[in-house]
This record gives sequence, C-alpha cells and structure tokens, in this order.
Amino acid sequence: MSSALTVDIADYERVGYSDGLAAGLVKVLRDLSDADVSAVAPGRFVAVPTERASGATVGHSMVQDEGIAILDLRQSERPTEPSGCVLDVGLRLAAVRVGLTRCHLDAAVEHLTGRTGGGEPLIRKQLNQGSVADVLAGVEMLRRYLETTALDPTNESIVDIHAQLTALDWEVTKLFGASGYMADHPVRALYVADLVANTWVCKGEQS
Repeated sequence: MSSALTVDIADYERVGYSDGLAAGLVKVLRDLSDADVSAVAPGRFVAVPTERASGATVGHSMVQDEGIAILDLRQSERPTEPSGCVLDVGLRLAAVRVGLTRCHLDAAVEHLTGRTGGGEPLIRKQLNQGSVADVLAGVEMLRRYLETTALDPTNESIVDIHAQLTALDWEVTKLFGASGYMADHPVRALYVADLVANTWVCKGEQS
C-alpha cells in the first residue's frame, strides 16, 4: 500500500480555475519544495513553468503561449520507476486540471448562451445541455476519485484520472464549435494541459 498524500485538492482546483495552467504548475512544484525536475521526471521531456526553464527546451508555440516550457533531459539519467514525488506531482496536477476544465466549461456555456440557432440560444439545444451535464458529472466524479486516490496513490489510478480529464477536455473543446480548434483560442489550454500531464505521468508498466 502506498503512503497517503496530504493534498488540498480544492486549493489546487481553485488555482487552476482562477489563475490557469502555468500558475497551477508553479504551485505544484513550489509546494513540493521546488523539486529537482531533472532528477524525478519520469521521461526525457518534462514541462515546467517558463521561469524555471534552463538548458535545452523543445519549441512549441501553443505550450509557450501558456507560460510553459518543455525541457529536454536527454543527458540526465531517468528513474526506473515512478517515484513518490512523481505520483505527488501527478495528483496535484490533476487537481489543477479539474479547475481548468471547469473554467473552460463555464466559458463554453457563456459562448453557447450568446449564440443562437433556430431562433433560440444554442445552450438550450438538448445535445449541448446533455454534453454540459455529462462534463459536470465527470468533473464531480473525478474530484471524488482524486480524494480517494490521495489516500492510497498508485501510478495506475493517476494515469486513469488524467486520461479521463483529457476525455472531458475534448468534450469541452467541442462545445466551442469550429473556434475551439483554432490555435489562438483560449481553450488551447486544455490541450496544453494534456501535453504537460504526459511529461509528468508515467504511462509505462511501472506501478
């Protein structure tokens, strides 16, 4: 059984909702005593706030626009299995993503409310209402999932949480219609959040 993690899920969610992805990642790493990412990151690439970027970085305009940098750690020796620190980052980052998902869902509802189709606001369309309700239910379920995972964190559960967040984020993105696919649309933060998570969550067979 893994050691329980003392994490204020709601606090990280609030930062993700109010301040965004980069601020959430800053808080995650700061609260872990500014962990040495080159020592604990599970793979060759790792996402950090731009102000913490040092050494070789990978250019990605959408990531950079969100205040994130991707470091290339190819010359650093990688851990053979996910450490407790990586599990901790994964859990806290998931809570940030929950807040980010909620933020963009609210923006999507506002977007649909301000547009009409067939003489009524798009938010009144049954399909859109169903999609919003499904995302809200998914967010609530993942919030509970995070709380129980913190009591007995495993790599598998954290991988699963992030995968479900990515699926919810895709549903939120679709609510914006064609505009949601534009690289300069604010909802790009959800796509970047998935990229960030992929650098911190170990998806191998390790446990």
